[in-house]
Amino acid sequence: MSQAADEVRLKFERSRHHLAELGNGINSYLDREPFHMHSEEDEATGDLVYLVEVRESPPVALSLPLGDAVHSARSALDYLAWQLVIAGGGTPNFQTMFPISETEAKFNGNYEWRLQGASASAVVAVQALRPFGGGDDRFWRLHSLDIEDKHRLLIPVGAAHERVNLSFTFTGMNPAFTGMNPVVLGLNPVDRQYPLQDGAEVYRITKAARESADQGMGGPHSFDFDVVFGKGVIVCGEPIIPTLPNLIQDIESTVSPLFQFLS
Repeated sequence: MSQAADEVRLKFERSRHHLAELGNGINSYLDREPFHMHSEEDEATGDLVYLVEVRESPPVALSLPLGDAVHSARSALDYLAWQLVIAGGGTPNFQTMFPISETEAKFNGNYEWRLQGASASAVVAVQALRPFGGGDDRFWRLHSLDIEDKHRLLIPVGAAHERVNLSFTFTGMNPAFTGMNPVVLGLNPVDRQYPLQDGAEVYRITKAARESADQGMGGPHSFDFDVVFGKGVIVCGEPIIPTLPNLIQDIESTVSPLFQFLS
């Protein structure tokens, strides 16, 4: 592999360094158990309602390695474009960058201009990746996050409940079930409720279900929480980990065939 290709990979490696810092920060935050659950009865319906107490919001400082990881990956793509132009015998300039556009029409209007000086085969190979919204959306998502981070912090304010773990026991139903270990069922909610607000209702057990529990079918419930992208970005509501690491890894793998055009 050429030195230029190694240098592109180093750029992506730097992004992974920031991702590791980000992951450690998120894990440290969640380890502090920032969410506390309590239940109360809805007097109007008889339902049991689980509410969340938000004791600590995700630290704003998480925005720094988050933005750095995004920018390092986007810079790796631009560095790749720069090296493609050099390998093609051209001279890179301030207009040289890896072309990513919101739509196919916009992409078709500027991708050759952004890669001016690169070999024709390299330009065709970049075009074949379809790095635009509606094509390979992963490129557009990364590009959008990078643009967003240039104007404001990508604050991971969206702390959502990731999964509700329901534990079922059957001791009151049939002697055959006596001594049977509880069955735990994990449910992923459709509404992730981001950002999670203090006092928000996370889960509700209807009166009928509570009566079934009284007959031996119920058990303790637990709740898993996550840190997600806040509103206003293209990946809003999605968990930061693994969404961002997977996005960057997928893009690096997708562009690696372009290394054959580097000197």
